[in-house]
Amino acid sequence: FIEKGVEKNVKAIRGDTLMETAKDNQIGLPAVCGGMCECSTCHVIADQATWDLLPEAEEGELDVLDTIKGVQDTSRLACQIDVTRAIEGARFTVPDSFSDAR
Repeated sequence: FIEKGVEKNVKAIRGDTLMETAKDNQIGLPAVCGGMCECSTCHVIADQATWDLLPEAEEGELDVLDTIKGVQDTSRLACQIDVTRAIEGARFTVPDSFSDAR
């Protein structure tokens, strides 16, 4: 994760979501809805190499992303990304501010 310009390497458990990994490692994602894909407060921005490794976002996630101010082409919701071997070494930037889409 990159938070406030500082890169933080974290331990992740395969099968957890990226949101759970962030919370377990004290990364500043509010994740207000607890992973229900409802609020947008676990918004992260993947670097392009990471983005290319991720499965496509589903319609519900895309709907939430459409409500976020400052969304980028490689934006995702951390609650919708499963930790897998394929994304080992992935880099996600945590935005400086969050909006709650609810």
